[in-house]
Amino acid sequence: KKQKKKKSLHISHAQIYPLPGILQKKMAFALQINAAAATKKKTAAPKKTTVKKTTPVKRTTTVRKTTVKKKAAPIRRRKTEQELWYPNAEAPAWLDGSMPGDRGFDPFGLAKPVEYLQFDLDKLDGSAAKNPSGNVIGKMKQGDNKPTERTIVPFNEAFDINRFRECELLHSRWAMLGITGIAIGEATTGVAWQDAGKVELEQTQYLGFNLWGEGSNLAALLAIEVLLVGTLEFYRSGELDQNKRCYPGGAFDPFGLASKSAEETFRLKTAELKHGRLAMVAMFAVTQQALLTGEGALEFLGVGK
Repeated sequence: KKQKKKKSLHISHAQIYPLPGILQKKMAFALQINAAAATKKKTAAPKKTTVKKTTPVKRTTTVRKTTVKKKAAPIRRRKTEQELWYPNAEAPAWLDGSMPGDRGFDPFGLAKPVEYLQFDLDKLDGSAAKNPSGNVIGKMKQGDNKPTERTIVPFNEAFDINRFRECELLHSRWAMLGITGIAIGEATTGVAWQDAGKVELEQTQYLGFNLWGEGSNLAALLAIEVLLVGTLEFYRSGELDQNKRCYPGGAFDPFGLASKSAEETFRLKTAELKHGRLAMVAMFAVTQQALLTGEGALEFLGVGK
């Protein structure tokens, strides 16, 4: 036997344990496939994970549609219909009950907000044969009529509810003073109120007391009245606050009645107007009675001297 030369190369298992030819080919093919698969796993890009999108479950909530009835704007701010000037009366829109003593009485519509007509400009073309006048293009309402200047009549519009209220309040207070003065004057002096001026021409007196000795001094009496009343009117006319013009407070409210609650103050203002309106009616009646009979108020009632 020839001695085999020693090889320095690596000896495989096939060389140590020789296998048949077919098996060697199958083993080699399997090893190649495994090696190729291993290299593919190393170099293959990571597979994209597809996330299934789940559609959210829609919750159906049944909403009941409720028809909300719109409240109509209140026509008047009165607690009951009994506060109108006669039962089942219909107050005008501009008398909503927000003012003290408002009973919806305005038969002639004097307190209705004033509307102004707005006219277009007249055509002033000198070369034209005829220039038409401007027509009415709209109406304009005055929004506010508060006092704006310090004068005796500070209102811009004479026919306005604010001015009417101030005049009514002043006349009411003068009527209450007048009817009280008539009753006290006739009861203390025995002179009818319509003849009081004749007595003053003979002797200037007040409550039976002579003011300037013997004789009359009407100039001095007139000066005193003008000074007192004129001073009050001067300060009142200089006030631009509508509320302070009617209710100045201070020395004219010695009992602090205006410092009470808003509801109580509103009630007292209403009571004042009620008494004032009754006093105006009484003064009108006393005046007509004096013109017709010539007697004083207490004498006509049978309680005078």
